Amino acid sequence: MLAGTMLLQAQVRRTPVQQQRTTQTAAKTFTLTNGKLGPIQTGQRFVNIPSSYAGLYDKYTRQTEKEYNEVEDFEITRVCYQFTKAGRNVFRVIMEGNVIGAIKLQEGSASIIKTQKGFHVGYAARTLYTKKSTDWFNIEGGTAACFDGNYTYEVSANDRVSLNPIESANDFKSNAKISSITYHN
Repeated sequence: MLAGTMLLQAQVRRTPVQQQRTTQTAAKTFTLTNGKLGPIQTGQRFVNIPSSYAGLYDKYTRQTEKEYNEVEDFEITRVCYQFTKAGRNVFRVIMEGNVIGAIKLQEGSASIIKTQKGFHVGYAARTLYTKKSTDWFNIEGGTAACFDGNYTYEVSANDRVSLNPIESANDFKSNAKISSITYHN
């Protein structure tokens, strides 16, 4: 009887290669493609979204945010959903009326979400500039941003050499990183 038990235990023990494969599977990555990220799709209503999604987020919470439009002198209140994983902000869904208008990747997404072109939060700002050098501009608080189709890449004011207009990769500190990426519908 004891020999049978020992044999059973030997059969379920994982080899180092099997353990490595299990670890790699657990570290799943996602690609934000054409406004789709896991179960989230821009342009669609926010319905039937699971409370968690394996490897992408543990939970989400509904929030409201106010945004002031200086040009037209009015304030808008928007509904947003904040998605977190292990207590870190991974991404934010910004509603436009009754549909998902944008997905904003945040700091917690750095190791698990990338764009189709391979850019991700934490990607080197100087490298991004050399690949996307056109139309960099300043937004609130000195953050630098650039458009690439439906994507907006942002680099924090803290990662800039000065708040002057961005004219070269050297306008970013050598260790500057992308602070957020937004996909707009």
